[in-house]
Amino acid sequence: MSDVPGVDEDGRKKAKSYALRLLRTRPRTTDELRRRMMAKGYAEPLVSVIVADLAGKGFCDDAAFTRVWLRARLERLGFKRVARELKDKGIPADMIGRAWDALRGDYDEAEVVRALVAQRMGRYAGLDPEKRNRRLTDYLLRRGFTADIIYKVIPAGRGMDQNRD
Repeated sequence: MSDVPGVDEDGRKKAKSYALRLLRTRPRTTDELRRRMMAKGYAEPLVSVIVADLAGKGFCDDAAFTRVWLRARLERLGFKRVARELKDKGIPADMIGRAWDALRGDYDEAEVVRALVAQRMGRYAGLDPEKRNRRLTDYLLRRGFTADIIYKVIPAGRGMDQNRD
């Protein structure tokens, strides 16, 4: 590791140990790692050296993190929300776009919305259809699905419990 002015070997070891502890807990983006280390009080030059070293060794890979995060989160959230989460974690929009393009063919957003609607229908069984659909729509919008996909799926959900009356 290159020399960082004003930081002794013990300070570098402590900072690197802290960074590795953070990465052991769960994968993190380089930006998350940088922010956490800065919040802990480590100097920016030291943080930059450690983050670059760990990224160079493959401990912190933003592209891999983005792919894994997208796959996991798209099982129950819409792309808009997942993209916002990734941006909050410091992932650039172009990297999110490339990962999304790679996954798009395997992802059926309408199917995810249908599954969430079916899962929620029991909670809303006693409500009138208009109120139920409004609640389902609000729920799905909060989860990051677009209005277009919601309105394509919600009409299918209207008849899902008609045999219960």
